[in-house]
Parts: sequence; structure tokens; C-alpha cells
Amino acid sequence: MDKIDQKIVDILRHNGRISNKNLSELVGLNPSSTLERVKKLEEKGIIKGYSANLDYNKMGYSTTAIIQIALEKHNREIINKFIDHISSLDEVTELYHISGQYDYLLKIYVKDNKQLQHFLIENLTSFNYIVKTETLLVFEEKRIG
Repeated sequence: MDKIDQKIVDILRHNGRISNKNLSELVGLNPSSTLERVKKLEEKGIIKGYSANLDYNKMGYSTTAIIQIALEKHNREIINKFIDHISSLDEVTELYHISGQYDYLLKIYVKDNKQLQHFLIENLTSFNYIVKTETLLVFEEKRIG
């Protein structure tokens, strides 16, 4: 990536809906050259996609939680089973494979503490390959970038 590609990525990171015309003006290239660079960044997998930045609170999800999870074993079979299970849950918006005393960290949005309790009991603690969880409630969330 050269400086222009980096500038394109920085602009798109903050505004993925910017028009190609406006983007080209900001990076100092003509629109066709800018579009070509964006397409190459997408083909290389540097730009993986575009998504909406949702306000879950305004959608009625007033409780945000980060859940740390330790698995029984750290082998491919257990990991695949866990990822398949977690990927099917609507409440989960982010999943990270981490180091330390826990194996995974996930972020969920739920309507209230009752739904959080249900999520933990029905979707996590009832599975024998999950041996330990720790739930952290998020008081405030700020997106940077």
C-alpha cells in the first residue's frame, strides 16, 4: 500500500458511504483511478466489506456485555463446534480468539438483564465444552475510527 491507498483506507474507515467522486477529490486523483484503487484494495482483502454502524440502544438493546469464555480443550473439533454454535446466535456481534486464561471473547447486545441471564444459561453454560465464563457489563461504548 502506498500513501494514496492508505489515505483511501483512512477515509473509508470513517465514512464507508462516501461517493467515489468525493473520495477522488480528497485523495487528489480522478474518479476512475480512485475507483480502480478501491477495487484493488477490495480484491486484496484489505477492504473486507462495508457495513452499517448501528445504535443498538436505540433499537431496544440496552444491555451490552463482553463475555470471556474458556473451552474444555483447545483442539480443532471443540473450536469448530464452539464457533458454529456462537455464529448461530443473533445476540453475538463480535467474536475474538484471544490469549490468556480465556480462549474467546464475545460481544453481545440484549434487551435487558433477564435476556442476558437467559443467553448465558441457554447458550453458554449448558454446553459441556465451555468450562468457564466471565461476563463484563459495558456501561458506555465509544467507537474510535
